[in-house]
Amino acid sequence: MKKYLKILFALSLLFSFPLLMIFGQKAGEGIRGGLQLAYHSVLPALFPAAVVCGILAELLEYLPIPPNHALWITAQLCGFPLGIKSVCRAYERRLIDRKRAVALSFCSANASPAFLILYVGGKLFGNLKIGVCFFAVQCLISFLFAYFGGAFSSCKCVSGSSESIFIILGNGISNAAIGCLGLTGYICLFSAIAAPMEAFSWFKYAHGFLEVTGGISKLNNHHLFLCSAMIGFSGISVFLQNASFLAQAHLPILPTLYGKILCGILMPMFLFIWIKYDSITLFGVFVVLLFLISFDKYRKRRYNKFIPYKRRRFL
Repeated sequence: MKKYLKILFALSLLFSFPLLMIFGQKAGEGIRGGLQLAYHSVLPALFPAAVVCGILAELLEYLPIPPNHALWITAQLCGFPLGIKSVCRAYERRLIDRKRAVALSFCSANASPAFLILYVGGKLFGNLKIGVCFFAVQCLISFLFAYFGGAFSSCKCVSGSSESIFIILGNGISNAAIGCLGLTGYICLFSAIAAPMEAFSWFKYAHGFLEVTGGISKLNNHHLFLCSAMIGFSGISVFLQNASFLAQAHLPILPTLYGKILCGILMPMFLFIWIKYDSITLFGVFVVLLFLISFDKYRKRRYNKFIPYKRRRFL
C-alpha cells in the first residue's frame, strides 16, 4: 500500500509542473505573502518559544513533575509543531513509553498562547480577550483528551541527561533556528498553493483548513466560530509537519489526525458554551466532573483491593 501511495505522490508532483507554469505569477505572490506573514507575525512569536521548548525537552527529567505532565504543559505553552516534536524527543530518550507518547500526540498539536493571544486576538480581531478565550478553550479540550486518553498515567523515568548544559543550550538554539526555517518553508509552500485558489469566493472559508496562519488572516469578527474550528484543526500544513516528526520517531500518525479533527469539531461548541453561559460556570462544572471521575476511580481501586480480603474472611 505504501508503495502505491509513493507512486501516486510522485506522479502528482510530475503533473504539477504544468500548473506551476500556468499559475507561476500567482504562486510567486503567495510566496511573497507567506514570507511577509512569517517574518512579521510567526517567527517573532515562535523562535523564543522554540528555544525554550528545545532546551526543556532535554531537561524534562530534572523538573519536579513527571515527564508526561511536563510535556503536556510544554505543548500548551510552545504550540505546534514544537509540542509534537518534544513528545517525539522524549520518546526517543525513553522518558515516556509508547502508550504515553501516543496519548500525548493526540492532544499536543495545539496553537501557542503567543499565536492565539497576540496574533489572532490582538492583531487580527483587535481584542486580546478573544485570544485568551481561544487559548482557554483549547487548553480545556486538550486536558480532557489527555486525562481520558491516559496521558497523565504514571510512567517510568530513566536517569538524567549526561550532556553539558552548554551543549544543550547550543543544540536548543540551532534546532530552533532550523525548525523555524522549516515552518517558514511550509507557510510559503501552502501560500503558493492557496494563491491561485483565492479567485474563488468560497475559498476564504476553507483556506484555514489548508494553512491556518494565512487562512484565519482572511476572516473577521463575524466568523469567530469558523476561526475557532480552523484553530482547532490547525491545518493540513501543521499536520504534515507533525507527521514528519512522528514518522522519524516511529510513532503512529493517525492518532494526531483524529485528535485534530475532533478538536476542530469541539472548539466552536466549547467556545459557544464559554460565551453563552459564562466561563466561570463552565470551569466550575468541569472541576466538579473531574473530581467525581477521579473519586470514582479511587473508589474502584480501593474496592478491588478489598475484594481478596473479603473473600479470605468469609470463605
